[in-house]
Amino acid sequence: LSLRFAEEYRQAPARGYGAGVVSVLKRLASPRLGDVFQPARQQFGGRGSFGNGGAMRAAPFGLVFPDPEAVKRFSRLGAMLTHSCSLGYNGAVLQALAVHLALRGALSHTHAFLSALIAEMEGVEGDERSRRDARELNEPELPFCARLHRVRDLLERGSVSVEEVIADLAGNGIAALQSVPTAIFCVLRCLQPVPELPARYGGLERTLAFCLALGGDTDTIASMAGAIAGAHYGIATIPSAWKCCCEGAEEAELWAERLHQLYQQRAQGGATEAQPEPPLE
Repeated sequence: LSLRFAEEYRQAPARGYGAGVVSVLKRLASPRLGDVFQPARQQFGGRGSFGNGGAMRAAPFGLVFPDPEAVKRFSRLGAMLTHSCSLGYNGAVLQALAVHLALRGALSHTHAFLSALIAEMEGVEGDERSRRDARELNEPELPFCARLHRVRDLLERGSVSVEEVIADLAGNGIAALQSVPTAIFCVLRCLQPVPELPARYGGLERTLAFCLALGGDTDTIASMAGAIAGAHYGIATIPSAWKCCCEGAEEAELWAERLHQLYQQRAQGGATEAQPEPPLE
């Protein structure tokens, strides 16, 4: 995975990568690198990144493993290639779990969905490293759990303004803590019609439009919310006009089908055979 990241960057370096992750990707390409997690650990004076890039790419881990423990383990490892601060990689774990639960129909029961996420994240954030990072960044213990409780409070208040969402969740920035809970709120808020959005919009359309209305790091927040909502609503709900405008849509569908096959094989308890990879152009 680290080599794939490095190769993607080498092929197209001018695609808006953050300055910090560029140095990591360059080092991941080195044949002399012995520990693929070392470049990320050395960022920001050894503190590591708590940005949302690891969470933004975490959705496949939630789609490919039937077992939540595997979802947590591999989403954490995948994020740690670039984000070694626990507030970065724990955000990726939360995002992957949200996608995983959405795929299994959990969004049909909002309260239970949030309760399940909080229960999982209490374990994820309970280790000493996570507690220490939270203290150093002046965040409460179990910071993602605290944000999920705020998400629940906002939903129970009913109609809330964009300004209230941003203020209550501290939520449209580039940190994982400022954006992953916000993406989850957007999905849950848009399960029902939103008065400010066109009535013709379906749930997926509402979700992405609501993300854009928040401002800030809209592309990443919408990407994460779209992954969760997409796992719930399915590909048939994506407007064809949107797919026509989306770069790499056909390749994404090939990867999605392959991930689904792997999920089914694991769910049935069978050995996972290697599948041919979609072409990368």
